Amino acid sequence: MDSGRRGKDLRIGDPERERAMRLLGEHFSAGRLELAEYDERCRQAAAARFGSELDGLFDDLPGPLPSGELTPAATRNTPSPAKIAMAVGAVVALLALVLVARQIGLILLIPALAIIFFTWRRR
Repeated sequence: MDSGRRGKDLRIGDPERERAMRLLGEHFSAGRLELAEYDERCRQAAAARFGSELDGLFDDLPGPLPSGELTPAATRNTPSPAKIAMAVGAVVALLALVLVARQIGLILLIPALAIIFFTWRRR
């Protein structure tokens, strides 16, 4: 159900809070915030539930607002086309190995799957 909230008054999650704290850290590094201000704003960002609460932390700071740039689609990790091609090629090679060299293919299947898994997870 829609309670009439629109735009920046939508609920936020951890990725939005983390982005706001990262932006606050950049302002702190640039000397725009003192340590006490930075600490207080980070606490408020960690406790924020709505985008408008995060935007209020940046009212007197230059630059983009944290809620203005982060969308749910931007938070998803999508594999690159190279990773997809590698995975498809590896599956085809493993199937060919199992079909052609039956017993040795089955023995080599487990280490090959482990290599593929750890290569896929590496960023």
